[in-house]
Amino acid sequence: MPVENSRLNIQNHQNVVITGLTAITALLFGLPVLLGLIGIILPASGYFPALGETNLSIDAARDFLATPGLWLSCWLSLKTGLLATFISLVGSFFILVCFFGSQTMVCLHRLLGPLVAIPHSTIAVGLVFLLAPSGWFMRLISPTFTGLNQPPTWGLVPDPYGITLVLGLVAKELPFLLLLIVSAAANKPLSRQLSIGAGLGYGRFASWLFLVFPLIYHQIRLPVIAVLVFSLSVVDMALLLAPSLPPTLAILVLNGFHDANLTARLPASFGAIWQIGLALVALLLWRLGEGLFGAAIRFYRSRGWRGQSADLILKFLSVLAVVPMLIGVMGLIAALIWSIAKSWFFPAAFPTGISLLHWEDMASYLPLVLNSGLLALSAAFLSVTVVFSWLYNGQDQIQRSRMLQLAIYLPLLVPQISFLFGLQIGLSWAGMDGTWLALIYIHMIFILPYVWLILAPAFAQMDKRHEYVASSLGLGHFQRLLRVSLPILAMPIGAALFIGFAVSIALYLPTVFVGGGRIATITVEAVSLAASGSRGPAGVAAILQLLIPLACYIAVWLFLRYRFGKFANLKGGGLI
Repeated sequence: MPVENSRLNIQNHQNVVITGLTAITALLFGLPVLLGLIGIILPASGYFPALGETNLSIDAARDFLATPGLWLSCWLSLKTGLLATFISLVGSFFILVCFFGSQTMVCLHRLLGPLVAIPHSTIAVGLVFLLAPSGWFMRLISPTFTGLNQPPTWGLVPDPYGITLVLGLVAKELPFLLLLIVSAAANKPLSRQLSIGAGLGYGRFASWLFLVFPLIYHQIRLPVIAVLVFSLSVVDMALLLAPSLPPTLAILVLNGFHDANLTARLPASFGAIWQIGLALVALLLWRLGEGLFGAAIRFYRSRGWRGQSADLILKFLSVLAVVPMLIGVMGLIAALIWSIAKSWFFPAAFPTGISLLHWEDMASYLPLVLNSGLLALSAAFLSVTVVFSWLYNGQDQIQRSRMLQLAIYLPLLVPQISFLFGLQIGLSWAGMDGTWLALIYIHMIFILPYVWLILAPAFAQMDKRHEYVASSLGLGHFQRLLRVSLPILAMPIGAALFIGFAVSIALYLPTVFVGGGRIATITVEAVSLAASGSRGPAGVAAILQLLIPLACYIAVWLFLRYRFGKFANLKGGGLI
């Protein structure tokens, strides 16, 4: 049979390519993390020939463990990371349960793309403008509710407990997790499961909790762990929102790497390893929490709890979950106001006039914007090309390859601060630090997991019989790619390109370490300006940082609408 022969030819082609492709790509994208870890372990052990240290010793460990406030820093990182991840996951679940199947959910889904595109540092800058002692929030309620005519000596940011950092992380990670949960839910027979739950007398909340959530969580568990590891070791947000005495562990380690005394890099290297240990502790606690939560679900399910009363407060909890995102958006509005404010004295709620003075210096930001855009576009396009090639040449074998999947997710499962300095040392020895090639490559290894999360399910849902029929009609391998696969997968490819672009724009620490200060981006500049207290210029940089991924979103969406507007998967209106 022609179709059967075509199927065998395609499968034989895939089997020839897949083995070598898996080994090469796993090596290319897992090796930088492993080399970075080696480059950290050696200085942490006292071996750093560049500083004349050629003997192994425990001096670096002893010096780091004697750092004042170390245990408070560890506790601050641990509690903020766990709290932010837990609140983001629970909040996204409440939103989906309450609004699933409604027009509100459709509108919210369309907004998730732009919300996910907002970089972490942009959210942090906005929260500084909103919650600082002389920020917009205090101006809105003063002096009517506070009686203050001068900024208070205390402030909501940075607070000593890390609450503002948790708020910023939730505002950024909740849309991301909600997007993952919505994508995972689209692959499940939810209507049938919910109908079964309702027929057995379960309320809406109980039906989701007992029947749907365990299946969805199993599918998104790895991204949730990546969010937890990132929240524990975030740097750009912590620089602006976390307390400084003591700082989070990641900032403590970063200060050691940036110390003018180069010997401080040895204890800082041990601190980077300590950060990995803290991440393992957090993962252990999270795993214990999963076990307790699963036991609680089994207990209430076995006792016949129907959860009808829980539905009464479901809408309140879902609205409460949206609040962090709204606060993040208000912070962006505050940053925009500061960027055009002429004069704005406390406690006035709005500036006395509007001026484009800070925007007149926009020419100085143009090289930063161009660097960011070129870097993001190159890294995102190459990442999409690589992942598409993997999946197209052997989706089934690729998804069964644990080695390749580990290599893909490894940069997200290891704290950035724990391997980037070691990687920087390796690049310096190779003479590649501060080069465009190295920076694009490092951005790619952080983009690949997100591109994989989008394209792998899309390939899994694609009906392969389209290619088999095209092959039986005489179309070659390249023609099937252009005329069958690319049009069918145009929507997820566009979404992956946009998400990759947004992830690259948001990368702060990899750009600082691998760029070596030679390749400046708008993200690095926005954090520096906000940390220095330059509100007007920081507002301009933050808005530009936000506009770059939004411009990419609009460009990709318009292209897909123009070229594939009649396809069914584009009639929903959103990109992702």
